[in-house]
Order: sequence, then structure tokens, then C-alpha cells
Amino acid sequence: MGTMRLVVDAPDAGAPAEVAVERLSELLGDTRNRLWLDIGDPGADEVALLRRVFGFHELALEEVTKSHERPRCDAYGRYYFIVVYAAERAGDTFLARELNLFWSDNYLVTIHRRAPAVLAVLSEARRRWEHHESRQTCGVAALACTLFESLVEGYFVVQDRVRERIEHIESEILEGADRAAADLFRLRKELLRVPRLLAPTSHVLAEVLRRERGVPEGLRPYFADVQDHAVHVLAELDTYRDLLGAALEVQTFYAFNRLGRIMQRLTAVTVIILVPNFVASVFGMNLGHIPFGQSQYAFVMVVAFLACMVAWGFIHSRILGWL
Repeated sequence: MGTMRLVVDAPDAGAPAEVAVERLSELLGDTRNRLWLDIGDPGADEVALLRRVFGFHELALEEVTKSHERPRCDAYGRYYFIVVYAAERAGDTFLARELNLFWSDNYLVTIHRRAPAVLAVLSEARRRWEHHESRQTCGVAALACTLFESLVEGYFVVQDRVRERIEHIESEILEGADRAAADLFRLRKELLRVPRLLAPTSHVLAEVLRRERGVPEGLRPYFADVQDHAVHVLAELDTYRDLLGAALEVQTFYAFNRLGRIMQRLTAVTVIILVPNFVASVFGMNLGHIPFGQSQYAFVMVVAFLACMVAWGFIHSRILGWL
């Protein structure tokens, strides 16, 4: 069962006010009213209401009930159907939360799955809309503008957190921490996935600006500024991704160097213990004609020889730089 909330900015009202959803048809009949219908977790009843009251296209209504892979902006007669994503932080990872919009001259319908990031965007958008200097003259377009502003500002949170994680990983690399490579791979994987959903938001804004309908001239600088911010933050994320790629190459190089160093040390240890092990195994065999086998000084001579061989192996490995 979904939830619905209707906010009305009437021409004779001082500020937008929440009213009963049952008044939707009545209020929609007066084109001077600016309506915001917010639907969370839409079901069959909510989709039926959208079909009955707004007359949205069936293709658009089908899109409402399923998840999308990329943002989009489709024009249907007098309204847009838009898909964008909000960035939600979950521990050290980021999740892209979908938000659908139906945007026309006198109404905005927002549809979502009640993700915390989306709810935060909508709450901030309403606060800004109520205080926007163009609310009375630009109406619903001002609401759409504040919504996109709030959405893109959430991307800056992703940018700041990624920068912090990169600085932390840099410290791990300098300290030689074993988990540095795993953290690098994990963060780079996120930067390949999340921007793929967030980046097209700037394309959606460009598409809205390209079409004359929907955006009053006075709001175009605002939309253009939001688009510039989206382009900037996503360009930064692309830069971070490239830096992480270079860091992975360096980390892999150092990992191979460390592996080679370990193999050198293992080889040196093997060489050092090889001769003593061979000599000890020969004298440990049950044979009667081993040289010096019957001498009372045989043990001392063999031990001295083994000590010399161990010392020579250690010195030789140090000269080669293997130990």
C-alpha cells in the first residue's frame, strides 16, 4: 500500500500547504493552482489514480512500477516523464536511489520507494521552494528547480566522501598496509557503478533546457547552474576513478616487488640450509665406509664444516641483497 501527499500553492495563499488527496481532481481543474503530488511505494491503486486523474500515457505508467537502469527524460504532450537518482550513503558504500517525476505546467508528481536519500531531497526541495524568489511567478518550474538543486547537492556528499577514502587509502599504501589493495579495488568498483547512474542527470537537465516548454526564462540560469554543478562533481568522480586506476597499477607493481623480495628470501634460506641438510643426511645413512666416519673427530669436523657453509651462505645472500 503506497502513501500519497498533496501540497498546493494556491494563487491567493501565502505559502504552499498540504491538503487532502481527495481534493486532487478539484484542485487540478483550476490551472492557477500549483500542485505537488508525492507518492511513496506506488501500488495498483496509486497507478490507477494517476491514470484516471492525470491521464498519463500507459508506457509512462508502466515505467513507474519497475526499476530503471539509467536516468532519462521523455516528453509526452504537455508533460515530461523524468527518471533521476539520489545518492545515498550506506557505510562506506553509496547506493543510487531512483526518483520518478511527472512534470507539467501546473503540477509535479514525484514517485519513489521511500529511500532515506530521496526523502531528504524532497524535504529540502520543499523548504527551498517555499522560500524561492521565483515561486509566485514561475510556479511548479521553481519547485522542479529546487528539487534538482537538492538532488545534485547530494552528489557533492559522494565526492567529499570519496576524497576522504582516497586520502585514507593513500595513508594505507604509504604504511604498507595489506588491506590497501582491497580498499582500492572496492572503491574503484563503486566509482565505475555509481557515476553510471548519477552522470546522466546533467544530460536530463540539458534536455529540459533544450526544450523551450516548461522552464521560464527567469529560471533558466538556475537550471544551467545546477547542470554545471552536476557536470563538475561527476567530472571530479571521473578524475578520482582515473587516479585510482593509476594507484592500482602502482600498488600492483609494489605487490610484485614484495612478492619477488619474499621469493629471494625463501631462495636464500633454501640455499643456506641445503648443504647442511645434504651433509647431515649422508652421515645419517647406515653405511660403513663414509669418510671420517670412524674418526673420533668426525663429529667436530662435520659440525665445523656445516657452520662454515651456513656462514658462507648467509654472507653470500647478504652480498646479493637477498637477506
